Amino acid sequence: MARDIKKIDAKGRFFIPAKHKENLGEEVVVTNSLDKGYLSVYSKDRFENVIKPEIKKINKLSSAARKLEKAIVLEASEVNVDSQGRIPVISELWERIGAKPGDEICVFNDDDKLLICTKTFYDNEDHDLSDIEGLETLFNVTGL
Repeated sequence: MARDIKKIDAKGRFFIPAKHKENLGEEVVVTNSLDKGYLSVYSKDRFENVIKPEIKKINKLSSAARKLEKAIVLEASEVNVDSQGRIPVISELWERIGAKPGDEICVFNDDDKLLICTKTFYDNEDHDLSDIEGLETLFNVTGL
């Protein structure tokens, strides 16, 4: 997953990498990610027809399920991509990941969505995989 480095402008917007604009479309949903320190950007269609219905299916008697729904569905922000390819992100979501205008962010394409974190967070994140127990059993191939 290659990353693109972007900068948050004074209005809380960032440019979608050109290679990802077509996949997302003109309307997107920005929300919290399952991964701490990240936001997710989905096409509106993907969010409304896949992500939201899947989350709505989970057992509402579970406090974890209710917390997940609040964080992903209820805090989601629908926005339009402007003519220059920028996405506005509400300040509350930027604050969730410790970002503010002028900060550099990392944008990753994760198949059906974009993942966003601050460059500072990414640079300080532990990328060492050696301590993940059972990592080799996740793959059907050898020699990774």
